[in-house]
Formats: sequence, C-alpha cells, structure tokens
Amino acid sequence: MNDVLTLRAFFRHYFPAFLGGVFAAYFSIAFAIALSYSTYFNDIPLAEFGFYPLLAGAVVALLLVHSNFMILRGRPKWVRVVNGIFVSCLLFVLPMINYRPNEVVYGLSILAPLLGLLFINSKGQRAMRSHMVEIRHQREAIIRATKASRARH
Repeated sequence: MNDVLTLRAFFRHYFPAFLGGVFAAYFSIAFAIALSYSTYFNDIPLAEFGFYPLLAGAVVALLLVHSNFMILRGRPKWVRVVNGIFVSCLLFVLPMINYRPNEVVYGLSILAPLLGLLFINSKGQRAMRSHMVEIRHQREAIIRATKASRARH
C-alpha cells in the first residue's frame, strides 16, 4: 500500500507535534479547573460544587477529542476550536492573579495554553494539517472511483 496512507508514515513525521498540542490542551484544562477550585470557588465546599467544574472540563475534553479527530480526518478548520480552548483557558486563568494563587500552579496554567498555541502554530503541525487534507482528497477520490465503477456494473 502507498506509504502516504499508512499510520507509520504519520507517526514517523507528525506524531510529536500533534501529541505536544494534545497534551498542552489537556494540561491547560486541568490546570484551569484546579486553579478555579482554589480561587473563584474557594468559599464553596468541594462536596457541594465539585461536580460542575469537572463536568465542564469533561465536556471541553470531549470537544477537544472530537476536534483533533476532525483535524486528523483532514478538516483543518477544526483547529479553530482547539485554539479557542487554549485562548479560553488562558483568559479564564489570567484574572486569578488577584486571588494570589500558588505561583507554580498559576505559572503552569499560563504556560500550558501558551505552549499549546505555539505547538498549534508550529511548522510540523501546519505540515501535518496540509498532509491530512491531501490524504482526505485522495481518500475521497478513491471512494468516488469505487462508486463510479460499481454504478457501471
């Protein structure tokens, strides 16, 4: 089979850049939720309110998984959703400085979305997205040719 369409070629060239963006997004979500417990929701007992921020984090994580799946399927416009997650995590965390949070956790919660945006804008990620679009076009051409040959028979 053509080496362009195999997972081995993808893993060899693009996996580190892709995985860096994925991990940065998950760390951004996790740090934002953890920091929100110690700042915005500090007065509310964890037993009463703890479920809702975790549910929001799970929904955002599922949205991130779907967006990355669509990017891997050759739909590069879904990178806007991933960028939106990074920017929203950053904008959610920035005002928490007024609550004097732990400096290490606050620094990591600012660093993670910024690193994620850097990974998304890297040359490897952009090349991966354009390569995935080419693979999608090849896949669609194969499907069209298969349907056309079946219609003739």
